[in-house]
Amino acid sequence: MCHLDRANLSNVRLRISSSNYSTHSGPKGVSLSYASYESTSTECSRAPVVILHGLFGSKNNWKSISKAMVGRTGRKVYALDTRNHGDSPHTEDMDYLLMATDLELFCKERGLHEAAILGHSMGGRVAMTFALTRPSMVERLVVVDVAPTFMPTTVDGEVLTYLRAMRETLKHISPEMSSPAARKEAEKHLGSVVQEYGVLQFLLTNLRKGEHSYEWQFNAETLESCMRNITQMPELKGLTYNGKSITAQSENSSRKPT
Repeated sequence: MCHLDRANLSNVRLRISSSNYSTHSGPKGVSLSYASYESTSTECSRAPVVILHGLFGSKNNWKSISKAMVGRTGRKVYALDTRNHGDSPHTEDMDYLLMATDLELFCKERGLHEAAILGHSMGGRVAMTFALTRPSMVERLVVVDVAPTFMPTTVDGEVLTYLRAMRETLKHISPEMSSPAARKEAEKHLGSVVQEYGVLQFLLTNLRKGEHSYEWQFNAETLESCMRNITQMPELKGLTYNGKSITAQSENSSRKPT
């Protein structure tokens, strides 16, 4: 059993590990960047929680929720960057079977025999694929804002429009600009295409200053070339997951990227 610490989140310890970029992945998966959160005042024997973000997201989107989970459940929480996102490796290929393999590698690297898997949107499809192909490693499954069905082609078109606009936006940002000035310039150009204010601000969280110029944190080239692999689940006929599971939908979820 784990002691519940609902009030004092100052007892949560944060650790961040980042992987170096690579340009290609093999069948054994890639090592993922992550942030881990755990209580400094109690020990918990329950399975940890592993969180998988959605398209264009990163582990940083889950800081507050991760800390709250530790405070309320006592469980250790890992928030991951999936391949081609955040600080995880950039690869030329991307689909849910590969991302499930990445997740398996992450668990094995941490010595995790099972975990509670929470996936949002794209991350939810990674979680479902993982549960179907490796059910013994899933203590429970939580899927948010996504279903195991084909996404309408309008979603492909919308996301591809975002990606092309984001690449075009970088042409208007000088390396000499300060970070606030670069973000303001990016907001001006990207805002002409992305009309939804919340989505625009979410996308802008990916802007960062690279070694020679500003860049987007995710791998836009691979996301564009592999978009159909992201907007549809793989065919996993005959596989079932019979463990504990929860599905949830947030308000206005249909208006967010997959």
